This record gives sequence, C-alpha cells and structure tokens, in this order.
Amino acid sequence: MSHQEVMGKGLAAMLAEHPERVVVTGVEDAQVVLYDVFGVNRNQGSDLEPLLRETRATVLAVSRDLRPDLRARALAAGAHGWVSMSVTSAELVDAVAAAAAGEALTEPGDRLGHDVGLTPREVEVLALITQGVSNQDIAERLYLSINSVKSYIRSAYAKIGATSRSRAVAWCLLNGFAPADA
Repeated sequence: MSHQEVMGKGLAAMLAEHPERVVVTGVEDAQVVLYDVFGVNRNQGSDLEPLLRETRATVLAVSRDLRPDLRARALAAGAHGWVSMSVTSAELVDAVAAAAAGEALTEPGDRLGHDVGLTPREVEVLALITQGVSNQDIAERLYLSINSVKSYIRSAYAKIGATSRSRAVAWCLLNGFAPADA
C-alpha cells in the first residue's frame, strides 16, 4: 500500500515476477500487505492503523534505507516486520512468504536505538525531536499528555547520554535518525 504510484506498481511488478510463489491481490483479500513507510511521514501513519485493525493481514513495512526513523515509527505503530526497498524481487518474495507463514520478520537489532535500550515510543519521540517538532506538537501528534512527552524525553536522554536537546539531536543524527530537511 503506497500513496506513490511508482512504489505500488514497482512492488507489484517485482512480486509478479514470481507467480508460482505469490499472488498480488487487493488489500481486503491479502495475507500480507506491503506498507510504504512514507505514510508515517506523510500522514502520521493514519492509514496504517486501519490496516492493522480491520484486516487479518500481516503488515510488512517497506522501508527506505536512508529513513530508518520511518521504519522505526511504522514498527512502533504495529507493523509486524519490515523489508528494505533495496531488496531484489526474490528477496521481496522470500520476505512476503515468511510473513505469510508467520515467521519472525525483524531482528531485535533492527530497531533504531535498540543498542542503548530505547523503547519504540522513545524512538518515535526522538525522531520527532530530530525533525524539529516541539514538545507540544509531539504530544498532539502522538496523542500523549505533555507530561508523558517530557517523561519519554528524560528517559531517552538518560539512555543516550544527552544533556540537552541539541546533544540529543546530534546523537540521533549519528545513529540513523533522519535530519529535519530529509
């Protein structure tokens, strides 16, 4: 599922190269849905929630290698696993088949901040801070109280050794979070 036609048609074409292993269907009939992580940037993932809630499909996030923050946000929102946009068609089919079989789709180290013990919510908050979003706007976007946002920030800062917002942003940029202008 992608709002970008080239992405959706490209994935469908890649899957169609392997008709003996996969059948491309509509979302309502799918066992596995490929979700373009750009949606968590474009519309805060509002299109991901219904996929998770209203279908029985396993949702596999398709992630841009240069935007691991979007992958992390999709996983934090409930995507079951992810696959890189840089995979071959055979690797994509393998990932879809694994997802359909209920196999584990992510490794613990795949998540941003895993190595320092960040929770998915802390990653999401840090990603928004790195994008230049204010605490109040983070609270509104994530449906949290301002006090909860501040608690996540304090906890995340302690884990990454940051003593200020600018040091947190610097740490994030060095550790795979996308810069504000990306």
